[in-house]
Amino acid sequence: MLKFCFTTTNQTIKNLINMYSESYSLKIPGAVFILLLLKCSMNAEAQPGLTMYADAGKNSVSGGLYIRSAILANYKSGNYQLKAGFQTNLVNGNQVTFSGYRVDGSREFRMKNTLLEINGFWLRTAYSDILQETNYGCAFSVKTNHFDLQTGTNFRTYSFRKRTLKDYEIRNAKTKIHENFNLMYSFSYNLKPSYYRWNAGLTLTNVDNFLINQETNPYVNLKGYYKISSPLSLFAEAWYKNAGVTNISSNYFGFVIRGGVQWNFN
Repeated sequence: MLKFCFTTTNQTIKNLINMYSESYSLKIPGAVFILLLLKCSMNAEAQPGLTMYADAGKNSVSGGLYIRSAILANYKSGNYQLKAGFQTNLVNGNQVTFSGYRVDGSREFRMKNTLLEINGFWLRTAYSDILQETNYGCAFSVKTNHFDLQTGTNFRTYSFRKRTLKDYEIRNAKTKIHENFNLMYSFSYNLKPSYYRWNAGLTLTNVDNFLINQETNPYVNLKGYYKISSPLSLFAEAWYKNAGVTNISSNYFGFVIRGGVQWNFN
């Protein structure tokens, strides 16, 4: 099994090198992602993992159905963990292939049956070929057998993409908007402890892998997973979002259906 995983990872690395070399904006997170996979493939005692999923959704501004995919790799050594990943648009009207990428690291602390985690992250999301959003921040989470609580803060910057500045000859102008100390939160309840073969749960959050919403725009997330074997799990999620909980009328905004697979190679 390990030999197969390492061979697959090496082939993935070759494909990723070719892919990332075509995009200047992906060089830094792309390099981290490739080095992470390379580290996992060379160290048989490591605890690497790989998550792949696809989203299908629709909202009030998408102009129809959109489909996107994502790959997230992680490497864990003791209580430390490093993650990196990217998101691509498969069917979308904004003409952006790579719509998100992120890098983050975390440290775990265990107290009896409670797991504490400190996390720092950086992510960038491209909403269109004109506008992009960059976030960095930190979070603190508490995990028990049934509850997963997380809170943190992020610093957000809206900006024009480099090609936009060049194409429209934008110079000597304020092209960025900054937001400081935005609140992040996630409250989850799971029917079973994490070591069970199957589980289901409900989450209220304003955070996803490649998206951080405003505090007043949370998602409701219904999720479930099933362990086919020790290293392999399948999962499915349904996301629903209102137009804002503080509005006079919280109207429907959008939904997302997600399905994916997760490998833990060791």
